[in-house]
Amino acid sequence: MPRARSPDADPVSALERGFRVLDCFVAAGRPLGNGEIAALTGIPKASVARLVGTLQGLGHLRPAAEHDRYELAPGVVRLAEAFLSGLDLRAIARPHLQALAAATGASAFLGVRDADHMLVVEAGRARSVVAVLGADVGTRMALTTSALGRAWLAGVDEATRALALGGPPEAAVLAALALAQERGHVLSLGDWHPAIVAAAVPLRTARGEVVSLNCGSPTAVLSAERLQTEVLPRLHAAAQAIATQIGGLAGLDLMHPHERRHR
Repeated sequence: MPRARSPDADPVSALERGFRVLDCFVAAGRPLGNGEIAALTGIPKASVARLVGTLQGLGHLRPAAEHDRYELAPGVVRLAEAFLSGLDLRAIARPHLQALAAATGASAFLGVRDADHMLVVEAGRARSVVAVLGADVGTRMALTTSALGRAWLAGVDEATRALALGGPPEAAVLAALALAQERGHVLSLGDWHPAIVAAAVPLRTARGEVVSLNCGSPTAVLSAERLQTEVLPRLHAAAQAIATQIGGLAGLDLMHPHERRHR
């Protein structure tokens, strides 16, 4: 009688489990032991030990300073660099982000969706906010409370939005979607962080991917009033300039493509 195959014997299953192990390190943000990994992922401890050994051999994990703990290793950086290098949009957006940050004295970010967060993949930051705002490339911002996240939600279709949210939008998200339909942008006034205000515009690439462009700052540097009167016009202009360069749509042109405005 043939023996039952272990789930680890299935290459696809093993690959999926390996990524689950890596994802749990991202979520925890600290070194983990095999028992903790097993508890977080639901993978049997014996399988976790084999997966960790394989990931170590591939250079994605390494032993941490703490006994019997592991941490992410430079191998994951290679994957991230390959992903980022493939985003031509970053190079196109970079000068616009830098100019936007310099003109407003704030920070400007380009973000892509990463599960229930937005991942900052490019940034422009004014010198005045570098010391007080730690967000930079690699920062993850909540999908429902950050301006980047709300802009992405406004830019995608209803089915994609519902799938990302796992249910109907909350009141704050509904209000952001209504504002996007009317003005082409969203706001986050202390929602993502109590001391930070930001605005964002959804942008769709020529290939159909929706990303977000935002500009914001701590309230000590930028008031909500200045955000709306001084920053928003520049943010819209930057988003439109990027959209023109990539053959995409931004702001109201994205929200109402059949009524595309000619500027």
